[in-house]
Amino acid sequence: MKKKMAVVVAAALVSTTLLAACSNNGNEKNSLPNSETSSNEQTTNTSTEPSTKASQEPLDLSIFYFDGSGVVKMDSPVLTKAAELTNISLNNVAPAGGEEKQAYNLMLASGSLPDLISYYISDLNSIGSEDALAPLNEYIDKFAPNFKKFLEENEDVRKAITAADGNIYTIPSVADGTASTGWFIRQDWLDKLNLQSPTTVDQYYEVLKAFRDQDPNGNGKKDEVPYMQRDNVVGAYSLLPLWDAYHSFYIKENKIVFGPYEDQFEIGISNIAKWYAEGLIDKEIYTRAKARETLLGNNTAGSTHDWFASTSNFNNSLKDQVPGLNLIPFAPPASSSGKVFEVGKRAKLTGFGWGISANSKHIEEAVKYFDFWWTEEGRRMFNFGIEDQSYKLVDGKPIFTEEVLSQPAVNGYLVEAYGAQLTKIGAWQDFSYEEQWTNEIALKGIKLYQDNNLISSDYTLPPLSFTQEEQERITDLKGQIDTYFAEKAQKWVMGGEEVASNFAAYKDELKKLGVDEYIQIYNDAYTRYLNMK
Repeated sequence: MKKKMAVVVAAALVSTTLLAACSNNGNEKNSLPNSETSSNEQTTNTSTEPSTKASQEPLDLSIFYFDGSGVVKMDSPVLTKAAELTNISLNNVAPAGGEEKQAYNLMLASGSLPDLISYYISDLNSIGSEDALAPLNEYIDKFAPNFKKFLEENEDVRKAITAADGNIYTIPSVADGTASTGWFIRQDWLDKLNLQSPTTVDQYYEVLKAFRDQDPNGNGKKDEVPYMQRDNVVGAYSLLPLWDAYHSFYIKENKIVFGPYEDQFEIGISNIAKWYAEGLIDKEIYTRAKARETLLGNNTAGSTHDWFASTSNFNNSLKDQVPGLNLIPFAPPASSSGKVFEVGKRAKLTGFGWGISANSKHIEEAVKYFDFWWTEEGRRMFNFGIEDQSYKLVDGKPIFTEEVLSQPAVNGYLVEAYGAQLTKIGAWQDFSYEEQWTNEIALKGIKLYQDNNLISSDYTLPPLSFTQEEQERITDLKGQIDTYFAEKAQKWVMGGEEVASNFAAYKDELKKLGVDEYIQIYNDAYTRYLNMK
């Protein structure tokens, strides 16, 4: 009770501070300054060529961009070039270390917000509704033609970034591509045992048993781990879709349901417990660190479900250590009901974006600066860096230099060396940047899943906008519900308790913890999303 009261008091203090900080803003919500007070009234451009200038004179804008690693620099090659083109430079006021949420809350409590804030869209929408951020609807219409065009062509994004009060407070970070994760199997083991790639859950079960019993790694020991998973949080739950179950929220019959509260979850978790007891699943699935490196590296892992690019790369990185390793993607085995689908899908929105303080004296310039990143030139810089340094244009297409492609972690190198691919700013990723450093095995897997429409949209919720009250209730409910579900499910999988005789009591406890309210909050937000015009 004391903890809950502390949260409420803290929220009230932040809200009061924000309202006080914004009380000097004379403009009504969603309104533009009039022509007499516009800070950019002398910036009329008579050129017939479109200008990238966001300000007539060089302008510094303060920004909160937390980067605990210390890698992101506001004077990086990309941001420096952007400053040359737009006349706007960024000055980061976020602390260089510490914890992100704490730094964000301290900034809010200070009552003095920077011009720009890069953070989670849900949080920015919340403080926007408290008048801390400028509503951008009309500014986008007037000063952001490129982003406006994107919204017109991507209605789902427009809906997703619109706050519960109907205003847009953020320009989002938008991802590109569809496929993210898929099923992988050791084709070299299948070949050795003269087995076909499984196409159903029952066939998959038989293949895993063969991996367990028939010594496919040829060392004379029964040490094979038929199925492994590197994410020890999700753990064995990646197998749940094989029985039409899921471990989180998903869409079912046009409603959002909570997978662990569905009756189908009992069937799924019971079968996973059976497979675990039979030695088909890594015994250390909940605790093992670096499962792929360890189990593929010692030639004991037979199958997994994971990201296409990083998992496929083990064929190259381990080729000398494990001769003949051939870990390839295969289509999802048909579930117990006969459905063939993949739950993993790239979310269109990363969850991050940037907004503008309601008290900033440079809202118009900031919006123009935001829009630069949605131009062809700005988008190319964000994705590929600097021409003739990190990439070259070949037949009009940016192609990374060998120096970039030879890096062990291309994405991290782009961030650190050039300031490209900054995930917390409002820009549009281009999947072709990733294609260039993704190997052929992964690209074939991605093509298999995309061309055959195997990727379900039901398991990736649209980014939902919650009211401040809803967000507070989610915070109260989520921790205890998720903790109880995770502890119970792990106990069942590892054989500490029978599923069937305890599932009803488990659901009763979830109900006592407020799961029905938890689900209803999500459905209320989802209904608003669907009805948004």
